[in-house]
Amino acid sequence: MRPQQKNNFWFVLGREELISAAELRAVLNSRDLKPKNGLLKSESDIEPAMFIKKVGGVIKIGKEIASGISEKNIIEIISNELKNVDGKINFGISVYGLREKFARMKSAKEIGIKIKKMMKELGYSIRYVENKDATLSSVTVEKNGLVKRGREFMLEEDGDKISIAVTMAVQPFEEFSARDFGRPGRDNLSGMLPPKLAMMMINLSQTKTNEKILDPFCGSGTILSEAMLMGYKNLIGSDSAEKAVEDTINNIKWIAEKFNQDNPDIDVFKCQVELLDEKISADSIDAIVTEPFLGKPLKGREVKEELIKQANELKSFYLETLKIFKKILKPGGRVVIVIPRFKFNNEWVTISIRDEAMKLGLKPDILIEDKQFLLYSRPDQRVGREIWKFIKPL
Repeated sequence: MRPQQKNNFWFVLGREELISAAELRAVLNSRDLKPKNGLLKSESDIEPAMFIKKVGGVIKIGKEIASGISEKNIIEIISNELKNVDGKINFGISVYGLREKFARMKSAKEIGIKIKKMMKELGYSIRYVENKDATLSSVTVEKNGLVKRGREFMLEEDGDKISIAVTMAVQPFEEFSARDFGRPGRDNLSGMLPPKLAMMMINLSQTKTNEKILDPFCGSGTILSEAMLMGYKNLIGSDSAEKAVEDTINNIKWIAEKFNQDNPDIDVFKCQVELLDEKISADSIDAIVTEPFLGKPLKGREVKEELIKQANELKSFYLETLKIFKKILKPGGRVVIVIPRFKFNNEWVTISIRDEAMKLGLKPDILIEDKQFLLYSRPDQRVGREIWKFIKPL
């Protein structure tokens, strides 16, 4: 069998750009890739429609069709590509990081209108999908059929030239929404890990699908459910709360039925994390991917001293937890874990855990650039999530 031809793909990164880039570098197994203009580019033989369902931080995937071209060639290249569309043509244009001069003189709307006019004069039935922003959202691309029945063109600066890609796949936002808000077992009081972030954490662990993943704070089962959908077969979950165990089991069954998965054989049981080494053999787990207890829900009226006290209490808990993790991890095993930070006015109260984890024998990994953790947070959130990855030495 001939090897599949490689193409230069553009990966449009999500809101948390650095986490998205770190995830993608882990999946593609390349630490040399660097994000630019909200994109990460890589030569690969992936199948975009399948690949985008296995990553949480990629919004769109495009295939490059031209590079190093001048501004005057853009219309010609796009028009020629549109002639390959059968029936009525729908198309849109997204602009990534182009120079201010180019964006001012040759906006996406101006280019789109010129192309529409020219194609109509040639007898084509064509519709240009306008957008107020520089880029079309994945929702707009999907709802207007720009992948299946048309084209979205992505333009990016390439020195003093321009590169163009055609969108091949967009993030399955409706599936994510269904998995997030439709599942029967939910814990809105404690808050739940978003499915996209769960996928990113699993990918950051760089675990093979035949290896064993444990989530010892399984909550409502998000990490285990997402791992199941990603093709992992050897999964274990535990939690100290009976309701969490029940929610996890129910959610896994629901998602397996809804998304046509084989009947999952996932071991889920109730257990305090400090007793986990009595239930699980030493040196037996390939990866632990988890979001532990993040502290009591904040109301925004807490004084700084309260947040510092909570941070110190959680630090002790996390360090005891990491001791257990080190026992049950295989040599070379990985921990991808959420460590919270708490917002007080415009500053963060953080939990310093790096040095103590190293003393326990867990080495923090560099996720991207020189960063040993990456922050997942929205401006209006009182609790931020630091994503850490630790490795047990061989």
